[in-house]
Amino acid sequence: MKLNDLQDALGQIDDSLVTEAGRARGKKKPPLWHKIGAVAAAIALVLTSIMIIQGTRQKNIAGSDVMALATPEYPTIHKRPSDELLYGSESDQQAYDKAFSLWSADFQKQRNQPQGYKDGVISLTRKTNRLLLTSDGENRVYSPLNIYLALSLLAETTGGDTREEILQVLSVDTIEMLRKKAGSLWQAHYMNDGYTTSLLANSIWFDNKLSIKKETMKILQDIYKAAAFQGDMSSSAMTEQLQKWLNEQTDNLLESSVENEGFDEDTLMALASTILFRARWNDEFNEGNTGKSIFHSPAGSIETDFMSESKDNTYYWGDKFAAICKGLTYSGSMWFFLPDEGVNVNELLDDPQVDAILQNCMDYDQQKFLIVNFKVPKFDVMSEIQLGQALQDLGITKAFTASADFSPTSEDAGLFVSDASHAARVMIDENGVTGAAYTLIYVAACKPPDETVDFVLDRPFLFVVQGHDGVPLFVGVVNQP
Repeated sequence: MKLNDLQDALGQIDDSLVTEAGRARGKKKPPLWHKIGAVAAAIALVLTSIMIIQGTRQKNIAGSDVMALATPEYPTIHKRPSDELLYGSESDQQAYDKAFSLWSADFQKQRNQPQGYKDGVISLTRKTNRLLLTSDGENRVYSPLNIYLALSLLAETTGGDTREEILQVLSVDTIEMLRKKAGSLWQAHYMNDGYTTSLLANSIWFDNKLSIKKETMKILQDIYKAAAFQGDMSSSAMTEQLQKWLNEQTDNLLESSVENEGFDEDTLMALASTILFRARWNDEFNEGNTGKSIFHSPAGSIETDFMSESKDNTYYWGDKFAAICKGLTYSGSMWFFLPDEGVNVNELLDDPQVDAILQNCMDYDQQKFLIVNFKVPKFDVMSEIQLGQALQDLGITKAFTASADFSPTSEDAGLFVSDASHAARVMIDENGVTGAAYTLIYVAACKPPDETVDFVLDRPFLFVVQGHDGVPLFVGVVNQP
């Protein structure tokens, strides 16, 4: 694709609007979890950020042939003042009042969104819990919000029946409705005020030879605040920049997963979305109360560190579980659901009583305010999920076939979703919650074959493990798996 074509595709915008994403967000500090236990809250998921359209100014990324075509600018949010100022001098209190007023205005602007903006994410969560979290004793974690916003990007780049399938999964009737909800979701979950860190980002990556339509690029920039990068998708430089971008947006919390991501020679486009979230408990655990105890895992009992507290709290129960909630400072809460003895945790993934509590705990009948002796293990759980089959199970099928419609994005024929991946990590300690997640959707050029064949290894079979040069390292026959 020629330079002039790319400039036309992105629209003409004043160069003064070009702002470095890193400068807009500020330099990230190294994650604290490895220093103080598991640190205060981060969940990195696949999301959007407010940006000024960066227009057609193309900037070579240092040391590579990758062009940064658009970079986001994030909103400035005033820091919430420390409550310690309230107990200082009169001038300290006046400074607090002024700072609090500025912070409160920004806080309300972000959080006040139209009624119903979150319905689609809630609906998607109900559809995907069983699909993505069911396991035979493995730790599993994912971000519904992250996946929702990644699929919103995919809906924008597709058309016809392909788009309709995605909209149905996202529980919206029209693309215009999706744009409103996606914008509100981003606004409601972006925060960087010194108490809560919730940084969101989207990006689109495309090959030099793919011609991108100007209208779709503008929507991705205006509505979804997506950064844009262009280069040779089969080059190591492009993969390195993708990995660098993902690690920067997730504060290196998912490095081991990111290193497995990259483009191949058939990839012409990719959509990426992330979220980074940190917050502290309203009432932090006392580290002096943390001690060893036994956790009864499916694989057997293990000794691990348990945090504990004994405080007033609301205790909820259902036919198969008990539950409590622990608040996060100005940023939400974390629920803990304990299955009753003899109940598999998988049974709670689509339990209507669990859903009822999460949607409106105030009106839930089976609750009582009392002293809760709460013990919870410190944990660090992580999942890598290949989303391709899961998305098809949800009903998004055409995007993965030769008949996929990517006409809103490009006139190039034969585009289809070749793969989709999701990685997430969540940690808790005495201070709060830490986590990360991203979603990547790869779009390739080659048409997938129309023919299929079943290959089910349900009888004795031969296997061979080859080295990098074809030398057989292991050969075997499996008679009894």
